[in-house]
Amino acid sequence: MRVISGKAKGKKLNSPKGKTRPLSDQVKEALFNILQNRICDCYFLDLFAGSGAVGIEALSRGATLSIFVELDKKTVRVIRENLELCSFSDRAEVYALDVLRALRILKRKGAKFDIIFIGAPYDSPNLEKVLAELSDGSLLNERGIVVAEHRRQHKIQDQYEKLVVFRSVKYGETELTFYESSNLSR
Repeated sequence: MRVISGKAKGKKLNSPKGKTRPLSDQVKEALFNILQNRICDCYFLDLFAGSGAVGIEALSRGATLSIFVELDKKTVRVIRENLELCSFSDRAEVYALDVLRALRILKRKGAKFDIIFIGAPYDSPNLEKVLAELSDGSLLNERGIVVAEHRRQHKIQDQYEKLVVFRSVKYGETELTFYESSNLSR
């Protein structure tokens, strides 16, 4: 795994032993090509962060802040190592918590994000639970979006309360589904 573009371009990232399924460079590059006009100065939330590669890519491309949420303590250590390696620790926060618990804490704090990326384990029921928790839109800035990564065969809803699909792209077995608040007109 490596950082594809930006300030940390080419940096090799550490990855946790065997527990995570990192987003392939091809899919990560496609994701950031889609997000390119939204990344600069954004607030980015990386859920089920694994190695932190997605949130670190956002920082490398100009995000103001990335918050990483990962439950596994050893994997959290890898995220912190990768942030140090890329000199991004000062623009990042890492929550070693269950994702749903972290989202409730962030809501209480009044946190707002421009991009929320959900990289839940494939076929996990947690993906729908997280989308339901995000469905009120309270963690999104105006024009903020949610991106759900999932197995192509894992069908998710087109709408979760205020979150409505506006784009979906497929890369092999991986699908990226993009949601925005239904309060917005395109």
